[in-house]
Amino acid sequence: MKKADIIIIAVLFIAAAALYGIFGLTAKKGAYAEVLVEGRPVKMLPLDTDAVYIPEGKNLRIEVKDGGVAVTESDCPDKICVNTGFIGTAGQTAVCLPNAVSVVVKSEDKNNGVDAVVQ
Repeated sequence: MKKADIIIIAVLFIAAAALYGIFGLTAKKGAYAEVLVEGRPVKMLPLDTDAVYIPEGKNLRIEVKDGGVAVTESDCPDKICVNTGFIGTAGQTAVCLPNAVSVVVKSEDKNNGVDAVVQ
């Protein structure tokens, strides 16, 4: 490696760190997860506070951690909800159809990243 290569790599790392610091990779302030059971909202979980929630009568575990939310355990056969992983951007959803539970990320921020609406 030449000296110029090392300088270019260092500049790229510094730029990446600056962008991370400015925009961050965590949920926006005011973001929360709404848990719905059979279509009815049952719990709102702020994404800025780590928590665990188990819906009553369901074999399902929802975990909020590091600005994201995920279904971490479920007794459903296909585990699509668990394989979705952590979500944290407004509009993202994790759904467990056998348990009739869905987790929707929402934000109180008026500018939630929607550029346009197509009808």
